[in-house]
Amino acid sequence: MATIDIPLIDIHTHIGHLPGVIGDYYSAEDLRYVAENEGARYALASSASTTSIGEAYGLAEAIDMVERHGERLGGMFWLNPRDPEWPKHAALAKEHGLHGIKIHPVLDNYAVNRSALDAVFACAMQYQWPILTHTGLDGTPTSAACYKELIAAYPDVVLILAHLRVEGIPLAKRYDQVYLDTTYVDPMMVEIGVDAVGPDKLLFGSDACEGFDVGHASGRARPPRSYAGLIKGIRERGVTEEALERIVYLNAKRVFGLDK
Repeated sequence: MATIDIPLIDIHTHIGHLPGVIGDYYSAEDLRYVAENEGARYALASSASTTSIGEAYGLAEAIDMVERHGERLGGMFWLNPRDPEWPKHAALAKEHGLHGIKIHPVLDNYAVNRSALDAVFACAMQYQWPILTHTGLDGTPTSAACYKELIAAYPDVVLILAHLRVEGIPLAKRYDQVYLDTTYVDPMMVEIGVDAVGPDKLLFGSDACEGFDVGHASGRARPPRSYAGLIKGIRERGVTEEALERIVYLNAKRVFGLDK
């Protein structure tokens, strides 16, 4: 198994029961196996069980992960604003040292607007948490552009627009608190992102453990991936080593206040 030759913090990973296929499950031990064997310094993970089972269940998985593996794995609170108990769960997540909020409007089935997410952004502001969100395809009710009003209303809330969609680029250029992540992004799009917004506005994400070697067969076949392969692809697009270090390591330390 190839290991990487550069410090790396992966800000977008998952454990838990993934939606779509019964038995598609990754444990905290699976994610730690990836980090240790492929050379990642740290990974931030939320539990996909929130969307496949329930928010309380997913939060319990994230808290347990941090309690047992906190030196290598940090928690993110996957928040579903449809759950009436989410404010109580958010307080518990803060108490246990989770690093921020993850939302997924596509899987949790709500349109992105202030009515749906004002309270979530207010919570992030109160707890000084970044928000990492899955953005849907450009032009849809969950796309990056739909966050514009929320971004303007909450200038102190860091918002990370996952998957480096085209609609996210103008927002990251115009607003200091808006970032883009590289999760499941073609290396060419990473190059475009560097040219468009600069390396300081990009954060490395992978969605590990999907497609990674976790030491055993997975519940669903995925195209094989690795940190070494992802880094190699970005380098082949001509991204400089200085820019790469910012994208895969330094920006995450700064945005999440990590000492790793």
